[in-house]
Amino acid sequence: MNIRRYAGLLLIMVCAAASATAQGYRLTRADSLIDEGRWTEAEGLFYSQSQRAPRNPVMRAALGRYIAMKGAVRTGMVLIEEAQRFGLDESEAQTILAPLRAVLEWRASATMLHRDSTLSVRPPSSDDALFQIPFPRTDSAGRVLDRTDVSEVVWHDVVDRGIGLDSLRTRSRPIGIEVFEAFVPSLDVRKQELTLHTNGRSALSATGKRYSVMRTAAGVKVLVGDRRVLSLPAALRELSPAWWQLDLVHGILVVR
Repeated sequence: MNIRRYAGLLLIMVCAAASATAQGYRLTRADSLIDEGRWTEAEGLFYSQSQRAPRNPVMRAALGRYIAMKGAVRTGMVLIEEAQRFGLDESEAQTILAPLRAVLEWRASATMLHRDSTLSVRPPSSDDALFQIPFPRTDSAGRVLDRTDVSEVVWHDVVDRGIGLDSLRTRSRPIGIEVFEAFVPSLDVRKQELTLHTNGRSALSATGKRYSVMRTAAGVKVLVGDRRVLSLPAALRELSPAWWQLDLVHGILVVR
């Protein structure tokens, strides 16, 4: 994809969506099981504790958070809003809901891409990033400079934390993966090419080994083995795939 065209797409998306920073929330026993890599047990507990006390706002919110973490963000938000009606503190509910709304806004902006697009990327500059993407320099108003060439391109790390585009006018600031997640991004590691897909279900038919993933306040977590949970960057370093695709909507990482 042409860098200037790509820049224009992202700048339009900036106007369509706002980034939000996730904050802490009260944990239940089921949340602890997530951290321990006991995801099947955790799912059963999230549902059972909510069923035992269907109007308990904490248990209702916990189930909503879990469903959103797996990718069904809108459904999870409905349960969190129900928890607020059942008595969950409004400020606590809004703390949980704010980053989820941002994710939905980024997903909605994905309709601006009408065909698969491929962009050359670079390896990340730090261990907590996934890759780097180029973006043309902009003026103080955020407009792309008229005479942008390769020497004027700024490379930004893409991280698995929910920070949106942050500030593209600040050199070397990272971009959050939620900006791209609706495009079900895939990366050819050898060619260093990132593909943004218009088919949001493309990862479901992709060939390769599948791993379950969840979005958390700290970033994307990957269940790499029995009771072994790694951050997405750490999992990719360990698995060392030649190609990978991330589908946060359906909660899977495909590698080969």
